[in-house]
Amino acid sequence: MSQSIIDARNLIAAYGSIQALKDVSLTVEKGEIFGLLGPNGAGKTTLLACVEGLHKPNQGSVHVDGINVQIDSTATKRQLGIQLQRTALMDDLTVAELVEVYAALYEVYLTSGEINNLLARFDLVEKRNVLARRLSGGQQQRLALAVAIANNPQIVLLDEPTSALDPHARRAVWDIVRQLHDEGRTIVLTTHAMEEAEALCGRIAIIDHGQIVACDTPAALIANLQLKSMLKATVELPLDEVRSLPDVSNARYTGQHLEVETARPEVTLTALHELAARSGRSIRDVMLRQPNLEDVFLKLTGRALAESN
Repeated sequence: MSQSIIDARNLIAAYGSIQALKDVSLTVEKGEIFGLLGPNGAGKTTLLACVEGLHKPNQGSVHVDGINVQIDSTATKRQLGIQLQRTALMDDLTVAELVEVYAALYEVYLTSGEINNLLARFDLVEKRNVLARRLSGGQQQRLALAVAIANNPQIVLLDEPTSALDPHARRAVWDIVRQLHDEGRTIVLTTHAMEEAEALCGRIAIIDHGQIVACDTPAALIANLQLKSMLKATVELPLDEVRSLPDVSNARYTGQHLEVETARPEVTLTALHELAARSGRSIRDVMLRQPNLEDVFLKLTGRALAESN
């Protein structure tokens, strides 16, 4: 039987006149990787801050492992490992010193050997005596993750853990997240990257304008909306004529690419070639892809996730 380890109920949170969360409720089950997917400014970071006890909601409650965060934030914080969206590391401390200091903040006092073991997990042993400001972006992100679990938490909260990283560094972080999950930890991460959410998360809450608009597994989110396949091609054709082709339910331009939502791709593609021929156009770079979370977001909000950031 599943067990909720984070339970947020009817959260309303504001910064002055700006309402960041609008009656948000969700639960995170013990041992899962749970994703908050949405554009910048959607309320993802504020929601994490309420869970962390760093922001007091105007209304509503958050319980972590049965403990009310607002009543006993000290007890809940001991269970949390936190990697903020912009981790401000103390630049004039070495990598080893930073891990030691952050662990001590939770009254966890690591030996030199324990620090080495932790750094080895994040491929940072050779950087043990290097100042934090001397690290590359990817190394700093791995250090932020090492710091986040220095107190051996059962819940790890990651706010945009791969933001601004190159593809190689991003996938290295993904591997670390999976390892933390394999150890039985509960992972909650925020992201505005559809690929990241699909690669890591067992369940996803889509958040937009401070509200949860959907919450389920990626496969269920796609299946429940009965989304169709998408034909993508490089061609300039009138959208109204494309939308009138057989089995087409929608068509739009994303940059220079025509995207056509269709129930029967092979029939639509034949008709699209015929339309292009009549218009004196040629079709290039044809691709067919199955529905994904980007399509879910578009269906639920009326705009693409990439357009929202």
